[in-house]
Amino acid sequence: MSMNVNIIAIILIVITLALFARVWVPWGVSASGNLVSRETLSVLGRLRMHGPAASLLYLVAITLLVMDRIGLLTVLVVTGLLGLLLALPVRYVMTSQGIRAAWTPFRRWTEFGGVARRRGGVRLQGVAGARPLNVWLSGGRDDDDFVLLLRQLVRGSYKGQLGPEAAAPQGEAVPSGRGPIGMAGAGGD
Repeated sequence: MSMNVNIIAIILIVITLALFARVWVPWGVSASGNLVSRETLSVLGRLRMHGPAASLLYLVAITLLVMDRIGLLTVLVVTGLLGLLLALPVRYVMTSQGIRAAWTPFRRWTEFGGVARRRGGVRLQGVAGARPLNVWLSGGRDDDDFVLLLRQLVRGSYKGQLGPEAAAPQGEAVPSGRGPIGMAGAGGD
């Protein structure tokens, strides 16, 4: 029975570590283009992002502990990893060419065909076989402005209104993370 306990504990910890792929992937293209905006996800946004999967995993760990299939140490390790996952800061970096969520690979605007509002966030809909991207929202007053910016960036990429030559020079990036920069046809401050 000790062999099963170890295998179940290892599988549970590996599944917990797999959740980190939502915010950190060690490979992929880094962000390119001129900075348009940076948006930091609040604790509520991170709970929306990780909450359902983390809760389910925690309940499975507690159930396995009650069934005496894993030890208390495994539950503590899973709890610590889930706490670390929720504590990791998540920032969306939008450039003139695409978006990067936390430390995941950079995605170009032309990979997306539309922006659909969803419960707790926005879904950038993939085109031509590209996978979609969920962008989680913080639940604050600025969410509508953020969604509008995403729509303008996706729409502008197909109209040729965004790009390195249309965006602001690197030294003129928006330090506060508010408002579009260098978007042709879009009003700004």
